[in-house]
This record gives sequence, C-alpha cells and structure tokens, in this order.
Amino acid sequence: MSIFDHPDQLKLLQDLLNPNQKRGGIDYSSSEDEDESMVVHKLNPGGIGRSKAADPAGKSKKKPNPLATPLVEEEKKQPENLEEWQEQQEREENDILESRKSPEYTMTYRQAVGTEDVFLQMGNRTGSSASCEDLILEISLPDEEMSAEKMSLNLQETEVDLGTCLYRLRLPLPHPVDVDRCQAKYDSELKKLRLTLRLKRELDYVNF
Repeated sequence: MSIFDHPDQLKLLQDLLNPNQKRGGIDYSSSEDEDESMVVHKLNPGGIGRSKAADPAGKSKKKPNPLATPLVEEEKKQPENLEEWQEQQEREENDILESRKSPEYTMTYRQAVGTEDVFLQMGNRTGSSASCEDLILEISLPDEEMSAEKMSLNLQETEVDLGTCLYRLRLPLPHPVDVDRCQAKYDSELKKLRLTLRLKRELDYVNF
C-alpha cells in the first residue's frame, strides 16, 4: 500500500508541516513564509518543563543570590574614644604614604600527631585543617639587612603587622589566634621569618 493511493493523507501531512497555508486553489504563501522553517514548533531542551510567563514590563527580575559576595562593603567599626580615633588615623595615614614592598608569604597548617593517632587511630583527628592546632606563616625577606631585633612585629588575634626597612606586610588571619602561645623565629641566612601561630577556634574542643 502506497501513501499516494490516499490523497487525503497527503493533505493531512501538508497541514501538519505548514498550518498557515490556506486552501481553495489560492496560494497565500509569501517570501517571508519561505524563509521560515516548515516545522513551526520544534522540540528542544529549552522547551521542556514549565513555560516562563512573560514580564508585562518587558524586564525580568532576578532573585538575589544570598551566597554571592555583597557589593556594598561592611561599615568599619567606629572608634569609641579619642585614643582609638588617633590610632586609626595614624594607621590610615601610614597605609597611604607606604612605599615599601609587600613580601611573599606562605601559610600551612600543622597538627601534633602522636602514636595513638598514627597507629591506633584512637583520637578524633582527621586530615583536614579543622584538626590542626597551629598555623605556620613563613615570610620571605630577600635583600633585607635589618636584624630581627630591629624589626617591627605587631601580632593581634586577627592580624599580623610586620615592618622592616624594605618590606611592610599587614595581613589579616583566616582564624583567630592565641597571642600568648605564638612563636617567631628568623633565619638570617635564608632571610625568612617563621611565625608559629596557635589557633583559637570555637569548635576546637570537638575536633581534638
């Protein structure tokens, strides 16, 4: 059985491929219709799912992403008295007039592992940084002739401020540290300053 034996099926196929064309012996197709595809509705991945309603204003409103970094910077803490205000002004002026280079540095985590952790695995320690007690900060100071006694090192719970003749580093720390349990060692041959910072986090009692 051939499809040409039933002309009605050919007409149905023509209506399916080109529904805009009219009958009656008159051809209403134009050049614009010829440019268009014969198949009007094509199925693609964008057509799967619920159709999006058009915005009457012509503008689509995007929902804010709560995980994205805000464009507006957080307000700085205002000084409470005159002494704090003077210290803040001095730091800002020193940062503006600073001409010394910023040295290169590396940060690594270190944990105190015993035999019970390596062989018996009796503790709660893991290989993540949450099980590390110390943060090792190594600062390279090439071509620096100043001795370690004359260097300016100011260590706070959330910031390290180092100043020499050639270099200046003001670095915020990723975690708060215990200032009384930190150590500093300078290698004059390699021109490296090694800071061992004892971490002080909220969940340390759970991870150790």
